[in-house]
Amino acid sequence: MNMAKLIVHGDDATLTSILEVLPSDPERQWRKGDPKPGGRVYLDSGFEVLVAQVSAAQVLPSRLRSYLAECASRGVSFDAPRIVAELQLELRADENQEALDFSLADLQVLTEMGISLSILTRTA
Repeated sequence: MNMAKLIVHGDDATLTSILEVLPSDPERQWRKGDPKPGGRVYLDSGFEVLVAQVSAAQVLPSRLRSYLAECASRGVSFDAPRIVAELQLELRADENQEALDFSLADLQVLTEMGISLSILTRTA
């Protein structure tokens, strides 16, 4: 399965204001000081949202465009001080995999919204 997750962390007040207007509920949330696996603690609060989960990776860009357009229409932006947002793509690598294409406009939207991009491939 191919997935797109939005991971956001930073100060509590800004995160709260983002969560109030985000188009979907977080899959996972944590608070500053909560324990992490391995005995460490989170240095700031955050949340994770599953944006898309699809069998064909080529569908991800259109799902992402829709989600980010909905965020923009609600006034959501991650381009704020003390907030870090990352769009994490997890792609299943197989011999039938086609190219995953993002346009310059797609990348510009990510930049304008303050979202970095991380791509991870897993073997089937």
